[in-house]
Amino acid sequence: MMSLSKSADVLARFLALKPAHVEAHCKTSQELMAWQQEEGKKVAKRVTDLNRMARLERVLGRSGIQPLHQDCGFRNYLAETEEQQQALAMAQAYYLNFGQNVTENGSQSHGGFIFSGHVGTGKNHLATAIVRNLIKDNKVAAIITVAELCQKFRASYEKNSPVKEATLLKDLCQLDLLVLDEVGVQKSSHNDFEINLLSQIIDRRQLQLKPTGMLTNLNYDQLLALLGDRIMDRQVNGGLWIPFTWQSYRSRKGGRA
Repeated sequence: MMSLSKSADVLARFLALKPAHVEAHCKTSQELMAWQQEEGKKVAKRVTDLNRMARLERVLGRSGIQPLHQDCGFRNYLAETEEQQQALAMAQAYYLNFGQNVTENGSQSHGGFIFSGHVGTGKNHLATAIVRNLIKDNKVAAIITVAELCQKFRASYEKNSPVKEATLLKDLCQLDLLVLDEVGVQKSSHNDFEINLLSQIIDRRQLQLKPTGMLTNLNYDQLLALLGDRIMDRQVNGGLWIPFTWQSYRSRKGGRA
């Protein structure tokens, strides 16, 4: 960063050379210094954003959205009924207010969302729309199935794994938004590893005020039995619960949901 005197000298030479019809955006050395500082902040933010996206690629080994859902957005979500229109409006509001919600005591809310319903009802579509728009805003967000998540943690235990468990857990807990898909599939498999890992990640993210989204076919009571009172209370408090109770799009249209 140039000193004030040097900035004044540079500005004076620039003003002397500029054509008379050109309006200078900096007319004083103080304005030039302020402009330099602002440009420096923009460059630093861009570098930080690139590093954050690279970290996401390292964590998942892919982008935050699976290729199957790359084109899912708010505009092409099929909302025919009043319930579907309400789900769309609530998902859009969640994105627009992301990071701006505050609790009753004035602190920032870390509430996530839970989309509950049968397969093919559009849960993944709306969750992907949220994630896609956050990524466009230079946030680091991702959707991952619980099965894929467990696979990556099991791989981290291998001796030659490039990513270790502690690093994987830390990076997942630093994502601006993590959406967990197929929460509840573990219910019938009695797999303590999946359930314990799920609870650990959600709990750590909540403690770091990082919101987590969940896509599930379980109802509230079933999810409560799976995750426990403490996690569900934090997840729902300040967050969204949206029921997807309508008929499967896939069975009617043969499309993706």
